[in-house]
Amino acid sequence: MARKRPDVMKTLADARPPEFDPARLAGSERARHDLITILASRPDAPESRRSARPFTWRWALPVAATAAAAGVLVATLPEGGSGTRDARGSRATAGPTTDGPRHTAESGRLALLNVAARVDRTADEGTYWQTTTRSSWIGVASAAESTFAVVSAETSRWSFGVRPGTRSLWVSGLDATTEPRTARDTARWRAAGSPKDLTLAASGSGGKLGLRLEPGARKRPTVDRINSGDKIAALGARNVSYAELRKLPGDSAKLKKVLADLYEEDRGSEISGRTEWMWRQAAGLIGLPVRTEVRAAAYRVIADLPGIRSLGEVTDPLGRKGVGFALPATARPGYGTARSELIVDPATGALLSDQEVLTKPDAKAAEAGLTAGTVVNYNATVESEWTDRQLKTPE
Repeated sequence: MARKRPDVMKTLADARPPEFDPARLAGSERARHDLITILASRPDAPESRRSARPFTWRWALPVAATAAAAGVLVATLPEGGSGTRDARGSRATAGPTTDGPRHTAESGRLALLNVAARVDRTADEGTYWQTTTRSSWIGVASAAESTFAVVSAETSRWSFGVRPGTRSLWVSGLDATTEPRTARDTARWRAAGSPKDLTLAASGSGGKLGLRLEPGARKRPTVDRINSGDKIAALGARNVSYAELRKLPGDSAKLKKVLADLYEEDRGSEISGRTEWMWRQAAGLIGLPVRTEVRAAAYRVIADLPGIRSLGEVTDPLGRKGVGFALPATARPGYGTARSELIVDPATGALLSDQEVLTKPDAKAAEAGLTAGTVVNYNATVESEWTDRQLKTPE
């Protein structure tokens, strides 16, 4: 009688140490670390080669105008910004990003495709899609021949009503402050006579911006209705309904075609260049009440944009670890040159933060103390969720 041959695979599995059991590794901190290491690896350079990662995005607008403007009706707010929200309702926390390795454009594309595959697929829906964001913006101001930097920051809450008869609300100015950025800036502001009204450097439209400075004072929150009938959000120059958002294609090629057609309609936009326009619109979609397939497709659209680079593991302005992606640096009026960046949770595909980091300050920005690596603008998600209750508005 022939002897039964041993099951080699079973023998190997029995000999495997418990710590290498795939079931124990799945979803673990080690698995997350390994994923980030893989995404951040650069095959054409030694692991020890690193360079500073200074870059981000958004125009020099007062903070109320920079917070997730892509999710608001065209007629209500300036079009352009994107919000950063988690599709499931995870909480976030911001600070300067860390140094990261230099990466090729192909590594950025592959890393984003990996993120797209991990977008949370939990089927969920409610009466309101609500997000809480924390945003901050640095401006370069001049007064009495003195130049200094000011920083505005605020928390905003957005509630998109998706059922017939519901309202969409934007509560802005929560915990809002506008004050000199550093002790040096405070001294310069006081030496100029502590003016309340300041003139800022040129805006993206080529004009000047005025700013009311109120150091240490907190502004009263405001509540705005941001829907018009069933139109609850903006795509390019169009106002769209929840039904239209839900019909967007989950196929990246089809979604790219939709956005490309919208770009042709929106040639008068203040956002210069097709690549950045597509970047902003796709990133904005990730934060709107769209199907999870559309969120994943939006990441794939971004992955196919020219020049996308992976920054490896970075820290967003609220202190959360994520994987960073960036476009090449371009000119930013009032700052010099800066780079647009997204920071993503690689485990869930949640978009944590979009931001703009200075790469080379112009003369005025440098005089105000801004250096390469300064985060001049960010919009980070604190929380996102579906709910059946409307926001409680400030009294």
